[in-house]
Amino acid sequence: MRRRNLLTTQDLALVALEFRRAIERSNLRRRERVMSRFPVGCCKQSSQLLARFLVTELQVPLVTFVHAERGGTTGSFWQSHVWLSVDQHYIDITADQYTEIDSPVVVSVDGGWHMSWDRRRHLTYGEMMNFDLWEARRFNRMYRAVFKEMQPTPRPRLHVPLRNAGPPGE
Repeated sequence: MRRRNLLTTQDLALVALEFRRAIERSNLRRRERVMSRFPVGCCKQSSQLLARFLVTELQVPLVTFVHAERGGTTGSFWQSHVWLSVDQHYIDITADQYTEIDSPVVVSVDGGWHMSWDRRRHLTYGEMMNFDLWEARRFNRMYRAVFKEMQPTPRPRLHVPLRNAGPPGE
């Protein structure tokens, strides 16, 4: 029997894609300056939002962050990037900000494209989710905006009177 918190690669890919779509549907681009050019320059914040969703809503254990850098040598630009690691999976919902990636979401087991990044550093959930008061307020506001878009739209409730119900009671 599979435990609830052990997600397959396909499960993680579906969750990541739906979360990415929720960010795109939300009002974050208009309301939060840091997310105005999503996905460009939003890898840290997007990873934090997705990590909170995985941990709090899906009870996924041991979500860690990977901060990596590449370039900076003669003739190459320095770049940094952040994505998530869950078990042996890498989950990245902003990789398409780089020209070599076409997919809006990358979930891999072997590392794939992520192995091209040098100087990788793993950070715990606690290290990456440690905010001061104002950052915490901003983050919670951002999370609520995205989480709202993850919720299915409720169906309108129709009130249909019963036939031959008679006059309303007094």
